Amino acid sequence: MPYDVVYLEPIRKDAPLPPGLSHWPEPGEAVLSPALLSSVKSHGGLVQFGRFGGVIGADGLEAPAERFAYVRPSAEMLDRSKMFAISGFGPEASAGFVGESIHNFGSQKFYAAYTGLVLLPVALLVVIAARVGAAARDRRTALLGALGAGRRGRLAFTLGEAAPPVAWGAALAASIASIPLLCDSSFPLVEFVLSKNDARQAWPELLLCLAGVPIVVLFVAVVLQPGFRWTAGTRPASLPTRRAWTVWVFPFALLATVRGTELAPLEFRIAVYATGCVIVLATLPAVIGVAVGRLGPFMASAGRRMGAPGLLVSGRRLGVGSRSVARLVASMVIAIGLAAQTQLWTGVFGEFTQSAIETQKRVGTTVLRVTPYAGADRVRIFESGLPPGDLLLAVGQTADRVEIVGECAALREIGLPCTDTAARISAASGDARLREILNRTGVAQGAKAYARRGSVAYIGGSKDGSPTLLIVGRGRKQMSVSEIQEVAGRSLAMKASVRPLGDLSDTGKLKTATDWVRLMSLVGVGVIGLVAGTSAMAEFLRFGRELAPLSVLTGSRRIFRSVALWSLLMPAVLAAAFGVSVSWWLATPLASTSVTTPASMAPIALGALACAVGLASWGACAAVRTAEMWKPSSD
Repeated sequence: MPYDVVYLEPIRKDAPLPPGLSHWPEPGEAVLSPALLSSVKSHGGLVQFGRFGGVIGADGLEAPAERFAYVRPSAEMLDRSKMFAISGFGPEASAGFVGESIHNFGSQKFYAAYTGLVLLPVALLVVIAARVGAAARDRRTALLGALGAGRRGRLAFTLGEAAPPVAWGAALAASIASIPLLCDSSFPLVEFVLSKNDARQAWPELLLCLAGVPIVVLFVAVVLQPGFRWTAGTRPASLPTRRAWTVWVFPFALLATVRGTELAPLEFRIAVYATGCVIVLATLPAVIGVAVGRLGPFMASAGRRMGAPGLLVSGRRLGVGSRSVARLVASMVIAIGLAAQTQLWTGVFGEFTQSAIETQKRVGTTVLRVTPYAGADRVRIFESGLPPGDLLLAVGQTADRVEIVGECAALREIGLPCTDTAARISAASGDARLREILNRTGVAQGAKAYARRGSVAYIGGSKDGSPTLLIVGRGRKQMSVSEIQEVAGRSLAMKASVRPLGDLSDTGKLKTATDWVRLMSLVGVGVIGLVAGTSAMAEFLRFGRELAPLSVLTGSRRIFRSVALWSLLMPAVLAAAFGVSVSWWLATPLASTSVTTPASMAPIALGALACAVGLASWGACAAVRTAEMWKPSSD
């Protein structure tokens, strides 16, 4: 994981203390945050910062788990030309180059991921919950209308029924949301601790949510109630079907998300993409419902011609139940979309991390990279202070040339020739360490590589005017990073950095982003599981209640399996096919081909098909159980 080190030196005796410190560190001392101290203690790396001078207090950290250190360089290592003067400490002074916030999502990207992975499943849960067991409520609404109740009366009944559970939910949410206000809260899967002080600063937004969300839920419950139309006669009258405007939104949203994202300004591109994905996944169930509803009459006609009662009944049901189909498949479609997006983002973020991990597996710490900010004299001091068996090389690099220089023992250790003149080498020559060295320089981009014998203290040519030093362990020796970092810190320069070739700290921000995506997708999948169970139970109750009389008319329960096959399995398979196809298309703007190949989507497709089969089997069993208990009633 990445960490920040600030080197400081007081300009005058009465200089204000850095936040979180009770005294100025002595020259050569380091003051660490608790999280960084715990991390370096676990692998014995405390010496790399200098002598231990204390722990940073909570008021000097952005978050309790921040990895941060103040280091006061020793007198011989102090180089004020590499430092800049500051007049104080605080957010305005440090924003942009140090602090935990630079290693995490920006707020825009965080809210974009949160909207797609958490808020979309929650919105679906609210819609599904508002229509669970709706048959009895719809009959009551129709009865109230028949008895003369006006719009206000029906609204009062709806609000009176929904208000108690919504109030209980708001109270439960308030009790859970109060926990971060009372103590620091650790998040699972991500190495992040939310400070109670930060949480308390958000109390206005928290109160707004606790007051506004219940109102939104009640509004959804009212809006989703069936309409009512007064008629002059006593004959039943059917309401005209509402126009499925969401069906027309879907193709434009899909096209804009896949092909229009690159037209947005760079800073808003992620937000535009996330918004488009949310709209596409939210409208896709309605498209599937309408498509299945259009197939219903054809299925009924085919069933009548073939004498297949299951196909006939299913066609009649699906022809008038496009909304119930949309509710049935919505959870599956959004679950597929969440799984695909999680795979997309973890794949995109993980490509760089995986490359570093693979390099670590191949070479480990047999090669270390040192970037000094010093001259030839200090390089010689550093070389003399290395442990026995550690060999030093220097890599000078320009736009089109990479040159490796060192003594013969170091060159031959990685399979290079030892000549006084520069000899051309290739990435395919030598052993694995040489290949990794060249692949992580400009050779992969077409630069030519050379090797020669010489003093590492006098080579130059890197972008910052000093070479990159490489330390090679004799006989593939695994070296101690912290031990060599301590040598570099007291001999090379106060900001000398020692890292392995496969350094994961370079990809720490990507790892943090991946962990947050996984956490939010886990929450979203959990909500989707609740949605799927709730909507499936409601649909199966209605399904069994509608089909129960058929057991009397047909004298057989085989029709339940047939109707379940066409009414449940067919829409679910279509939802799986459409969901996987659309999710794969949505992934194309931001992912490489290795992330979005058909093979990479195969596990999601197989999982969706398994869910479809389970859904149909569950529905058939529920219908059979309902038929066993069914008795005619004057409903």
